[in-house]
Amino acid sequence: AAYLAKAGKKVLVLERRSIIGGATVTEELFPGYRLSTCSYVCNLLLPEVIADLALERHGYDVRPFDPQYFVPFLDGQYYMSFLDGKKTREQIAKFSQNDVAAYDAYWEMWDRIVERMRPLLLRPAPTWDQIEARFAGPQGEEDWRTLTRKSIAELLDEYFESPQIKAPLSTGGVIGVNAGPMTPGTAYVKYHHLIGSIKGHQGAWGFVRGGMGAVSRAIAAAGIEHGLQIATNSEVAEIDIRDGSAKGVRTVDGRTYTADIILSNADPTRTFLGLVGESKLPEPFARGIKHLKIKGSVVKLLLALGELPNFTALPGTEVGPQHTGGIVINPSVEYLETAWDDCKHGRPSRRPFMDCYIQTATEDGLTPPGKHTLSAFVQYAPYDLAEGTWDERRQEIGDNIVDTLAMFAPNLPGAIEHMEVLGPPDIERIIGITGGNIFHGEILPDQMFSYRPVPGFTDYRTPVDRLYLCGSGAWPGGAVFGAPGRNCAIEALSDLGADPWTVATAAD
Repeated sequence: AAYLAKAGKKVLVLERRSIIGGATVTEELFPGYRLSTCSYVCNLLLPEVIADLALERHGYDVRPFDPQYFVPFLDGQYYMSFLDGKKTREQIAKFSQNDVAAYDAYWEMWDRIVERMRPLLLRPAPTWDQIEARFAGPQGEEDWRTLTRKSIAELLDEYFESPQIKAPLSTGGVIGVNAGPMTPGTAYVKYHHLIGSIKGHQGAWGFVRGGMGAVSRAIAAAGIEHGLQIATNSEVAEIDIRDGSAKGVRTVDGRTYTADIILSNADPTRTFLGLVGESKLPEPFARGIKHLKIKGSVVKLLLALGELPNFTALPGTEVGPQHTGGIVINPSVEYLETAWDDCKHGRPSRRPFMDCYIQTATEDGLTPPGKHTLSAFVQYAPYDLAEGTWDERRQEIGDNIVDTLAMFAPNLPGAIEHMEVLGPPDIERIIGITGGNIFHGEILPDQMFSYRPVPGFTDYRTPVDRLYLCGSGAWPGGAVFGAPGRNCAIEALSDLGADPWTVATAAD
């Protein structure tokens, strides 16, 4: 929307909630406590989008945390990874000298794959000819096999021997997907979470000052500067399709709008089977949408704390390095695979993996003085439970997550002042994402490239004339990325006869 407005188009955004941003919001969930409700840290936002829309001028301020990760173990040991490679190698050496030597080779492999892939992110999904050109030669073929065929567990076994080093590196391969670390294709998921960089640190993650809602507010401000209009509390009920063409929309409260083109940032299932309707779609396309893997298995646990977690592996309730970056609860690859085993049988993980973040350890003003928040991204808990319902079991699932974290920080249960548990059905209900899937559909290789969202429609255009798909369900996927929206705007402007390169940085 901001790109279209910058190009001089008259643009209206219809936002279903009372605040803008969808899953990228900062909310006061508890009195005096502001948290990033769903998305929680930033890395992938394209530098082209940041520059094109002057987001920093509009308040976007991201800071990489350091250490990047603190990983406590039940035997009292811990591992930390830092922005400084030398400090990270010193941590690895506590567990394996051989893994110190493997560390550089491992990241050289990812740097090579990211370099091959990056130009393919700034355009519609690549053709196989384009992929072959980027992955030519024996090394290219091996990189392609690594990217699309290997599990993250298999890949880590090729480089490292220490379970303590493999454990935190494995988690990026399963973020947001219904798969375990031993599932083929999870190396691609790991790659997806290494694409971005912050202040020259490839693959590093950081906090956005003010919470993730600041990202949405900056993009909105960039558009409003060029005349963009935003209507909140404006959930769309139906896209008006006549003679195979999108003519406008109707909101749930009966308002109607007409437009030359319509771009949907909703997920593909909601867009096509909900807002358009299966009867208005070609049968093969509708069948492909119905077969998308879109049910989520992520829980968000949001806590207001009276004091910081006191970790057995690194004690202290004053702010320390164990609090200022990501806190990874995953003692081993096998622990993570067992957590997935529970989920694939319809059970919440008895001992879940979690990525925890305490933004208040590095930023004031988000809580009352002396208080903190903790945001935990947790896997796994299936959308469809084998026993009971989410309404019946939500508290139990949340308590089990807290109990698991308390194995590493025993003071945590007594420090909790408020708690919110969001399972996949809650994310679906509140944010509007079908199945509560954070990526609008799996980002395993069989739903990426020319398969996203379905074959034949990977350039943001759809079978409905004048209707485009611009969200995470389009290539190259999401995670506060900006790529699908940017790329879709370029294609739409081209269809409207405008020159998109007056408002967008051209791809290499």
